[in-house]
Amino acid sequence: MQLKKGQIIEFTVDALVFGGKAIGEFEGLKVFVNKALPGDRVSASLTKIKKNYAEAQFVELLEPSKDRVKARCQHAGTCGGCTFQELPYEKQLEAKKQFVVDAFERIGGLQNPPVRDVIACEDQFYYRNKMEFSFGYDAEMKFAMGMHLPGRRYDILNLKECHLQSRDTVELLSKVRGFVRRRKWNPFKYSCGQGFLRSLFVREGKRTGELMIVLSTSDDIPKDLDEGLAELSEILGEKVTSFYWSQVISKRGSPKQIKEKLIRGRKTLKEDMILANGDELSFEIAPQAFFQPNTFQAEKLYAEILKLVEGGEFAFDLFCGTGTIGLFMAKHVGHVLGIELNESAVAVARENAQKNAIFNIDFFVGDVGKLIGTLKEKPSVIVIDPPRAGLNEKTIAKISEFDCERIIYVSCNPSTLARDCQWLAEFGYKVESVQPVDMFPHTYHIENVCLLKR
Repeated sequence: MQLKKGQIIEFTVDALVFGGKAIGEFEGLKVFVNKALPGDRVSASLTKIKKNYAEAQFVELLEPSKDRVKARCQHAGTCGGCTFQELPYEKQLEAKKQFVVDAFERIGGLQNPPVRDVIACEDQFYYRNKMEFSFGYDAEMKFAMGMHLPGRRYDILNLKECHLQSRDTVELLSKVRGFVRRRKWNPFKYSCGQGFLRSLFVREGKRTGELMIVLSTSDDIPKDLDEGLAELSEILGEKVTSFYWSQVISKRGSPKQIKEKLIRGRKTLKEDMILANGDELSFEIAPQAFFQPNTFQAEKLYAEILKLVEGGEFAFDLFCGTGTIGLFMAKHVGHVLGIELNESAVAVARENAQKNAIFNIDFFVGDVGKLIGTLKEKPSVIVIDPPRAGLNEKTIAKISEFDCERIIYVSCNPSTLARDCQWLAEFGYKVESVQPVDMFPHTYHIENVCLLKR
């Protein structure tokens, strides 16, 4: 049978794949489809047809899987934030472990890879400590505040509820939405570069209870800005411990600038982290600084890393970001050296080291691939936590020159992790264990702590 784009086909879904889609088979051809779960019988419209596979757009659920459960959120399956909310959590964990196993078998070339069961998240809802909500318009060009719809560049879903971040979030969104409508401040239109409101960041200290609100706008400032910001500050209430106005200045031909003004409260949000072994650190988080979005699961993640460190005189923390991993490691090794390309992240890392009275750690700004070639120290362990794209072969070759016995590779992308482990194998490294940690329930994302030994 000759398949054509736009053709409606019916098939049963077999499994989930990393990235949030599901896969089934139609007349011997593997078909990837969105919005489906294993066991579902669906109809879908073909969008891409290749020799070995096809892609399709979900049309209708003909027969639901026996594993389907009722989603808690009315927006599940629409906003794109919770891909798997209609799948029982234990099934989500099984699927995520399989994502990692598949990557190591298919890309890493390992048979029966040593992938452990996923460390579950105790709180499957309200676990995020940061969310960004966009201002804009819905498909009917009515004012909306919420999330960008999947596959739609400009359309915003007017969010009525969200079960991922704080329980206070919905109330805050309602307050801000009402305020904006009264003030008649216009959302920024990316298509023409006009308008004022861009987004609203909500940060929460899960252990401290502090709340930071950042209103992000363009430089197309309304006349009643000062009066409006004062009113909004009052509306947000005392629960909000930091309220910022962030102005994004973006002109064609010039680099983008971000100017931040503290309207009320503390300059930073304080968050504490306590590991199972008793290690405790306190962090001051600036508005634009990166911090793991799930505080309690990050504690479990770092605890797994520390189990593999095994002391030593010197440790490298590569792609260290704001230094959270390195600061915890510093209590267990002689000295830590962290490298990070982002200058502001390094500034935050140094501040947090000083705040926690940790002096056996140094942070350097620079490209990991270039800087490590200048280091003379011989580490007992190297921790690598690169971006989703992973490493390149030159960087891996330079890392291998240290002849380190242990490498701990932390990754949120099973595909690039498996690929890089295959490259490291060429320099004599073997994958000893892979520990997945579920940082984001109801999504396809999965963090991994991989131990490689000489």
